[in-house]
Amino acid sequence: MEVKIKERFEHEGDEFEEGEVVDLPPDAAERAIERGFAEEPEEGEISPIDSDEGSGETEENEETIWSEMEESLDEEPELPERWNPSRDDVKSGEVSPEDVDDLFGVVKRLDVHRKYDTPMAVVETPGGDEATVFRQKAIEDLFEEMQPGDRVAIRFLGLEKSSNGYEYLNYRYELRGADGEKKLSR
Repeated sequence: MEVKIKERFEHEGDEFEEGEVVDLPPDAAERAIERGFAEEPEEGEISPIDSDEGSGETEENEETIWSEMEESLDEEPELPERWNPSRDDVKSGEVSPEDVDDLFGVVKRLDVHRKYDTPMAVVETPGGDEATVFRQKAIEDLFEEMQPGDRVAIRFLGLEKSSNGYEYLNYRYELRGADGEKKLSR
């Protein structure tokens, strides 16, 4: 319970000076008030925050933090570099399977890209880098099974043509749970 010290006194080895606002155990605060050493603080009087008890932020600093947080909600979140190539880059010959390194890593999070409304996964590689993998037709079942913490290995195979003439980007992949148990392989 917070009290404002009226007269210097000592409690459990701590000395409190006149004018300080301090937080005391409820029974000690009530005794200090009864004996005239303290009184309930007036509205607006607060005790200082020790560095080990909180952040010590002022109201002004707190307002700045809230404003910054609100601004960040308006911004597009930063994503790690895209791992799987775009269909246009592959069709134009700009990107081939030899240009795309295999992706190995742990699924950090699954999300939907706000701008493109496309499911995506953020994967952390053993080297600590991150990559974003976007769901495509050939890896839909991978996205249905993936969970954060799973281990994934993906290889880009290139542009393929289906039996009905539809062109798509093809992949090989393996998915294992966080415990290493195989969940999916294609």
